Amino acid sequence: MYSINIASEMLGVFISTLRRWDKEGKFNSINTTGGHRRYTIEELNKIKKIKPKEGKITIGYCRVSSSDQKEDLKRQIETVSTFCIAKGYTFRIIDDLGSGLNYNKKGLKELIALIQSNKVDRIVVHYKDRLIRFGYEIIEQICDFHEVEIEVINHTEDKSYEQELVEDMLSTITVFSSRLYGSRSHKQKKLKKSNGRSTC
Repeated sequence: MYSINIASEMLGVFISTLRRWDKEGKFNSINTTGGHRRYTIEELNKIKKIKPKEGKITIGYCRVSSSDQKEDLKRQIETVSTFCIAKGYTFRIIDDLGSGLNYNKKGLKELIALIQSNKVDRIVVHYKDRLIRFGYEIIEQICDFHEVEIEVINHTEDKSYEQELVEDMLSTITVFSSRLYGSRSHKQKKLKKSNGRSTC
């Protein structure tokens, strides 16, 4: 059971709008003994169907695993943009750099935030695995709740599972190696400084 405040946040509408829809009989709320409205998840799903999609846009999401794949990223952006223009979508592109194993990518976090704010009508990707390699079902469930369609241009695999996994693993190893090398270099510099002071 959800309060009207939480329901309005989840659905991205004003509380006054929920009250008006309630009076119009578009759904059924439950009144507590204290006279407060409560909503079940079933009723929230009904509300989603009558909620207007005005102001929502299409997001074209493009991703590559590493910085040396800039040409691939350009091709993705061009393909996705051309597709959206041909469909007549109002859209913007979010491009991302990072492994399909990484859930902390800047672009992916921005995309999820836009979905949860009910600002997205659909997501367009060149290949399904460009969105995310693992955990796709979680993104799909978030999109389903917020009535966001995921539109895949090319349903063939961009790369083999093994090839993509190897690239993701190499990208991850490179990042950790750089951090480890940087950490060791910093420690060595501190050690040299401390040794220099001790000999003075």
